[in-house]
Amino acid sequence: MSYSSAHIVAAPNEFQLNFPVHVPISKVQFSREFESRYFIASGWDGTIRIYALNGLNQAEERRLYFHGKSVLACTFAGYERVASGGLDQMVKLYDIESGTEINLGGHSLGIRCMEFSNRHELIVSGSWDSTIKLWDIRHRQGTIEAKVSDRVYAMDVNNDKILVGTKDSTAKLLFSRKIFLYDIRRMDNPEQVRESPLKYQTRNVAFFPSPDAFVVSSIEGRVAVEYVNQSPDEQKKKYAFKCHRNKESDGTETIYPVNALAFHPKHSTFATGGSDAIVNIWDPYNRKRLVQLHKFNTSIQSLSFNNEGNLLAIAASYGHELEDDPNPLPDNVITIRSISEGECKPK
Repeated sequence: MSYSSAHIVAAPNEFQLNFPVHVPISKVQFSREFESRYFIASGWDGTIRIYALNGLNQAEERRLYFHGKSVLACTFAGYERVASGGLDQMVKLYDIESGTEINLGGHSLGIRCMEFSNRHELIVSGSWDSTIKLWDIRHRQGTIEAKVSDRVYAMDVNNDKILVGTKDSTAKLLFSRKIFLYDIRRMDNPEQVRESPLKYQTRNVAFFPSPDAFVVSSIEGRVAVEYVNQSPDEQKKKYAFKCHRNKESDGTETIYPVNALAFHPKHSTFATGGSDAIVNIWDPYNRKRLVQLHKFNTSIQSLSFNNEGNLLAIAASYGHELEDDPNPLPDNVITIRSISEGECKPK
């Protein structure tokens, strides 16, 4: 991956949401519905905050609801519904218009990931209990459960496909970092089970806008671009690259986890966010970095493009990666940044 054409962009077109600075952030997401201005953020204090963006520099908090424990995952489930889950092991469905919530069911351990299939109107939850569960929002019940080899650490959903990244190897080396690919219509067996292309713990996975390819990120400052079709010609196109690393003047290199991935909905470029407090936007076809945004105040934990691709939400939240925590701890901040065509279109 080439860095030669990258340029650092300052912050003229961004604003911060009215989010409590003392609350660690687990996930942010724009609604994917056309022209929707809704935005959600989940916190380790057990809250889900729902915002409406009224302009480039304006956002209003519309709703707030709670789980009994920290929320690790949330997703829009259609136009005006939100699903969420976390350490209370419960899947909740919340209606923005009425302010009502329903407990759909749960997992036996914490829920780490949650996404939504618009095509099938199904919530997909992934848990540390090593299961994937599907939840039908029309009938408000669970439908299918699939068992994977280890704890679910990362997940994405696109059309009929579910992509799952599991935990690192066990002490007995019975399992390794696996990538599972499911067809949501046939959950009895995965379509594919692969070894992770990266050597260290999976931090995130994300489909391209078309689910024929995906990316995987790890704690070791690497990202891999993978292709679903296993024909030799397609597999020749896959590659991995180093990123979110800082080389000191004495030659030592500090390596940071790549915590966040987000694809641009129109151009299939993607953003990465790391524990170095940096956001990069990459062109996967020409294998180069398009832009590096200014450094944020702390680790980037979550990223989300809006449906039109002209806004990027950036959640900066300290993840206790350092041996000695800073005192005071950095503020937890959600920034909404305007993204130009020049910053996200392949060149």
